[in-house]
Amino acid sequence: RMVNTMNKHILPPHHPNTPTRRLRTTTPLLKLLTLSQLLLLLPTPTQSANLSNCKGGCPLGELCIGNPFSQPVSDSECSPCAMGQYWWPCNFETLCFCNDIDNGGARIPPAPLSGEKVNDAIQLCEDDSTTDNVTVILTREMFDQIVKVNSTEDPQQSPSLQDVFGYGGFCAAVSQYNQNHDEKFAGMGTDEQIRREVAAFLAHVAADTFGFSTIREDHHCVDPVVGSDGITYCKPCKEEHYDKETKVCSQAYLATETSYTEFCDETRQGQQGCDCRNVTAAPVPLANGAIDVSGYIPAHSAYFTRGAIALSWNYDYYGASMALTGSASALCDSPDVVATNSQYFWGAGIYKWMEKMQFGTTGSTAHRQIMKGNFGGTVEVLYGELECPASQWTSLVHVGMVKERIAHVCNAGAVLGVYIEMDQCDVPIDCVECKELKDLYEQCKADGTCAACATWTDFVRSSAPTVAPLRVQPPSWDDWSHYSPSSAAGNRFGRSGRSNQHLGLISACSVLFLVSLLLC
Repeated sequence: RMVNTMNKHILPPHHPNTPTRRLRTTTPLLKLLTLSQLLLLLPTPTQSANLSNCKGGCPLGELCIGNPFSQPVSDSECSPCAMGQYWWPCNFETLCFCNDIDNGGARIPPAPLSGEKVNDAIQLCEDDSTTDNVTVILTREMFDQIVKVNSTEDPQQSPSLQDVFGYGGFCAAVSQYNQNHDEKFAGMGTDEQIRREVAAFLAHVAADTFGFSTIREDHHCVDPVVGSDGITYCKPCKEEHYDKETKVCSQAYLATETSYTEFCDETRQGQQGCDCRNVTAAPVPLANGAIDVSGYIPAHSAYFTRGAIALSWNYDYYGASMALTGSASALCDSPDVVATNSQYFWGAGIYKWMEKMQFGTTGSTAHRQIMKGNFGGTVEVLYGELECPASQWTSLVHVGMVKERIAHVCNAGAVLGVYIEMDQCDVPIDCVECKELKDLYEQCKADGTCAACATWTDFVRSSAPTVAPLRVQPPSWDDWSHYSPSSAAGNRFGRSGRSNQHLGLISACSVLFLVSLLLC
């Protein structure tokens, strides 16, 4: 009765967590538990993984403000979250967050949390200050083994693809993102988890940029030209008029249209997206004094796809701009900086990786999934039904891209000495699956189309169970008898580790059994 009375004041009527039955106080097992123990077993609002970052108040006295990019929400609607409210908008992660805007703080929304701790013992990139006693995850040599720029570009192009895909820009982008977020890219969990994250991220970048060969979506920027004014101009083309093999556009987009209207959602402007523009053909001033007016637009006027991991539409550019700088103007005013500035090119990809949720404002992120060692989950979060199930022929392009992701993750994983499961859903909580990806991996490895996959495990420094299974028999009594609490921190796959896992499973089942009794 006391538990029900307490919940009555904090849960609205008919809320799914509102208790509907009384506790059976005569149950003998429950008589053995104190009231405080019962409260620990009951699900409470503070145990939700999707509560606002303002939950329990802002630790430094900041304001609890809204993130209207996710959903239309005002600061006044988020303010009560810091005083204990946990229903909308407080129950959507990152929709409300603590921020010191009164003192000039940048309005940068937080990334969804993984639950892992920051690893301060490692250094992601090497620099002049790197010493021998520091663990560097990704050296320049390793990066160059993974990021091999594939291009037949004009050697006079500026900036070059080598510059945009460069190691320095990648490292700077990671530093920029991490200094503004509690949840770090390639900085959470163990050394192995960080290597997995870097390998998986670079594998997706390789696939999204067609082998590190493109920085803008091809048919929306055919034959880019840098005018004598220093501005890059693109000739957009409709997909049906574009030959992907020859990269030739048979009819310019603006040959039949008065303006370029792609990738701008007029319902998501202002605080939810960059403002849409009336993009029309613009004369291109050439170095010899001539002017080309054959259907070109300024590249900085359009929100077509760019970035290490595909960034497109006005609301995506707004979100990335806020996440990286705290200001919408950085990318809204000049979206083409994502294609020309290495730091923003990589930063846009990191933003999608860390903050794109599976269902817009709920669900998992690619970062969360790779923290579990689940590569298939990252594919599902980032690309959804376009590529999952992996064998589904939604389009020839995406079927090929799934295979490319597999091939590239095998290569990146080998370089970084880490194995990543295609489908790691042993614990179903917050686990996302890309169905049939594991089957495609096995097929790809067997038929030789993913050459790096056949030798991947030869380079693994710390192996996953499916790489080198250490035990296939059920545990014996001898295993149980050697368990002691002090051994819980032992080798993950040694005797103490196995015993701890089995006892943990039994403990979890016991708690579930007690909770079921409480709910009866």
